[in-house]
Amino acid sequence: MIAALILGGCASVDESTSTEAPPFVFRSLELRQKRPNGEKDWDLTSPEARYEFSRRLVRASRPEGLLYRNNLPAYRIRADRATVINDGQLVLLEGDVQLQQLQGQKVLIKGDRLRWTPPQALLVMEQRPEAIDRLTRIQSKRAQLQQRTEDLTLLGNVQLERWNQAPVRQQGSKADSVVRARQTQWNLGSGSLESQGPVLGQRRGSGHQTLQQLHAERLSGNTVKGFLDLIGPVKVLAPDRDGRLDATTTRWLFAEDALLNDQPFEASMKDSRLSGRGFRIAMGQTTVNVLSGCELKQPGDQLQASRCTWNWTTNQVEAQGNVELQRKANQQITRSDRLVGSVGRNGTVVFSSPGGSVQSQLKINDNLKRPSTQEKDRSSPVSF
Repeated sequence: MIAALILGGCASVDESTSTEAPPFVFRSLELRQKRPNGEKDWDLTSPEARYEFSRRLVRASRPEGLLYRNNLPAYRIRADRATVINDGQLVLLEGDVQLQQLQGQKVLIKGDRLRWTPPQALLVMEQRPEAIDRLTRIQSKRAQLQQRTEDLTLLGNVQLERWNQAPVRQQGSKADSVVRARQTQWNLGSGSLESQGPVLGQRRGSGHQTLQQLHAERLSGNTVKGFLDLIGPVKVLAPDRDGRLDATTTRWLFAEDALLNDQPFEASMKDSRLSGRGFRIAMGQTTVNVLSGCELKQPGDQLQASRCTWNWTTNQVEAQGNVELQRKANQQITRSDRLVGSVGRNGTVVFSSPGGSVQSQLKINDNLKRPSTQEKDRSSPVSF
């Protein structure tokens, strides 16, 4: 390291004027470190630096460097200033600190202060850390990166923000989805992510309005593959519609902005109850699809179908496959291949069967007054 310092050129003051040797001032600085097996470990350069011999300490301005994995550049590092202690045993980077991943997800880790321990290949962002990629930003109280394994540990309260489109993210607008959790382990190479709970998620619309709230025990997912698993029990709330869905572990597909589950679930909205086996919620299209065993219960009515769909923006409901609608009034039973309906203000659905064949059965109350023989003769015939 001393050789690297001298190669940069220096200017010193006569040692006879002071009992302690003054620091050397370098017009440029280059520090390079290799691992015991000869592979490159890291490089650090600076246009201006001071070296204090007695303290074995370097103070550098506008430092830049590279961190290596498998002898190839893996991260670019830069800051406003650096302090190199004990000839590279510890490096403190301060100011606008940036650690840019050069391959894979190309995550940018930012903060105000980074404590870097090269012998342990450990980098700890201590002030305002955040990790950013094209569509995601993760913030926490403290973050530490293991250079050789690319494991990023986020400590304290962790907040994950997600944008649906990259241009929106660059303009600095509010995130479309926000997830809050506890300690998180994220591998920047493979993309695997694990978060401790409890987990609270929010999908937001125009004006920063909360459209849905997601509750889960913890998170497990992969940002390279584009999904997060909400580990159950899972609860999805729609505050503006008094809606609630209870389910087991549910997958959140980022690219499709959808929730997917293949297990039994139950949902409610005001006076209506919906259940089935498996669902897909296309949040961008505001549509819930019950994959099989759809059953809808509401005051006076009960519907069963192979599958059904509800669009909560248009309030349109469609049931398909072996549809059976039972009405309490007159014990009416209606069967069809397809029924469509509309959700009213009280959350109940009114169905019809446009253009389809329908079979209906109903029971007439026998206690009604029977007409006399003469009245029968005068009445018009009725056909079904």
